[in-house]
Amino acid sequence: MLFRSEEHSAVHSSSLGPVLAAVRLFKRIVSRDGLLAPCKTDTLDLLETKLAEGMKTALPHEIIIPAELERDADSACTFLCYPLAVVDDDVGLQIMERLKKVTGHIAMCRYRKDSYWCKDYKDKVGDAPTKHFTDEELKERDALLKDGEEAQWTLFDPMVSCYYGKLYQKTKNPEHLRVQSRFLRRSLAAITGDDCELGPWHLPEAYYLRGDTWVPNDNTPLVWTQANLKLALFEMENSLN
Repeated sequence: MLFRSEEHSAVHSSSLGPVLAAVRLFKRIVSRDGLLAPCKTDTLDLLETKLAEGMKTALPHEIIIPAELERDADSACTFLCYPLAVVDDDVGLQIMERLKKVTGHIAMCRYRKDSYWCKDYKDKVGDAPTKHFTDEELKERDALLKDGEEAQWTLFDPMVSCYYGKLYQKTKNPEHLRVQSRFLRRSLAAITGDDCELGPWHLPEAYYLRGDTWVPNDNTPLVWTQANLKLALFEMENSLN
């Protein structure tokens, strides 16, 4: 089962997870409301089993197949922990530990060696930064990247805050509340200020290096990040209550 993200084709844990969550939710709806699923009687159970097995084999890695694209840390795995909740706490904390590899001083890169919005991206790539890249074009784009110059995305920190909030609400472990608070503060700090040429009080998709300065990319504001921050504030309120 191959899933293609914006770039390479591979089996992505973060792609299996949403499908698994959808299958489980649909099974509950069908069971609760006495509905007839539009498939064979064992299809949903089979899907759930196969998807869960695929994730169990790969996690906490994002990619193990194909081996040449193996990726042990990917910020997208955050969503498996929150809001999808398709991993147990042990695997969830392993994913959180892996995120240290992709955590930057502003936000998180999607994964190391991600060339999308790398340094001076628009100058090097051209006027269509979000276009579909062929495999050859992608190799050329990847060659532009230097370690540590990956774009830092703002939508993951709020989800990490939410996940630790859920852990705190369940365990009352003060360390979980401390981490929840830290990642909420990081999320708030990513909001643009008066010096941003795209305007203040925005949450960009990502910060990237333009010259020697980290600036918001063109996809500013990003509603997805705004929604995630609202959830982080919601979970902090739940923790404090």
